[in-house]
Formats: sequence, structure tokens, C-alpha cells
Amino acid sequence: MKRTRNARPRHVGVRTLGAETLLNLQRRPRCYPTLALFLAMLAPVAAVHAAEGDPPAVLDAVFDGKRQTIALEALETRPTLGPGETFRAVEIARDATSSHHVVAIREGETPHRHDHHDLLVHLLQGHGVMLLGEGSRRVGQGSIFWVPRGTPHAFRNAAPDPAVAYIVYFPPYDSKDRVPLEE
Repeated sequence: MKRTRNARPRHVGVRTLGAETLLNLQRRPRCYPTLALFLAMLAPVAAVHAAEGDPPAVLDAVFDGKRQTIALEALETRPTLGPGETFRAVEIARDATSSHHVVAIREGETPHRHDHHDLLVHLLQGHGVMLLGEGSRRVGQGSIFWVPRGTPHAFRNAAPDPAVAYIVYFPPYDSKDRVPLEE
């Protein structure tokens, strides 16, 4: 039996807590397949820590044609901050459509935006306050943020230890697209 496709376009929706608007990723077709994959992969991880005896939470992805599986606990240890260091980013993979980083923040970032990059953030460790657009809200470990290009954002750590996040940029980050904003 031949399958027919539904005539309606498919899209992935992401709701932010308390927000009334639905982010329709159909508006950003250039990153839809990669973003849909990562949202599907991260959603169960963010929900609940694995019970005893269950497999560990992992980042499981294909980079440059090779499958990589990294325990999230191992990701948390990659961006070690030295004495006096407040921010560190470690790139873990890059392909034609995205770059993947683990970031540690001791205190917080200054508000900024990226004019040419969309950003997906999964907070692996810590808690704090996330500025996203025009509002701020308290966020905790396991939170996931979608930051479309041009959106003001910043994270302020409220935990005693550095916060650690897994970050994906679409397209791959070039380190030139960080526009500071006045606080």
C-alpha cells in the first residue's frame, strides 16, 4: 500500500513557560531538521533524571558521518574554569549546519544578541535567571531555551558552582556574531 503525505505542512512547536505564543519552526526551514532532532533528543533528558538501573542520559548524535555518544555527566566536566575565569566555551563538534559547545558560567553574561545565529541551550547543571527577549525568569537544571537570531539574551548564575550548558548554534558559530547590549 502506497503512503500519501498529509497536505498540511508539518512543524515543531516549542512553548516557553507561561507564554501564549507558539514558535513555529516552519518559519526557519534552514534549521528545522537539525533542531527537530535535538529537541526530540533533549526533551526526555530534561524531564527526569534516570532511575537507578536505567541507562544514563547521553548526547547521542551523528557528526561528520560518525555517531558519537557522550554521557551528559561527562559533558558537564569539559569546560573547567580556572581561578578567576568566569566563562569558558568548549566546542565539541561542528558540521555544515551547526556547531555544538559546552559552556561554563561562574557568574553571568552581559546581555547580548546574535544577528546571524539561532541558538539552542540545554542547562545541564546549575540554576539562575535567564533574560530572553524582553523578560527574565528563574530557570533550573534541565531547562531548554530556544533563542532565535536577533533576540536579546543573557544567563545569570545563582548557584554556588558554575552553571554548565550544552549549546547548539545554527549555522556554525564563527565567534564574530556577538553584539553586546546596554544593561
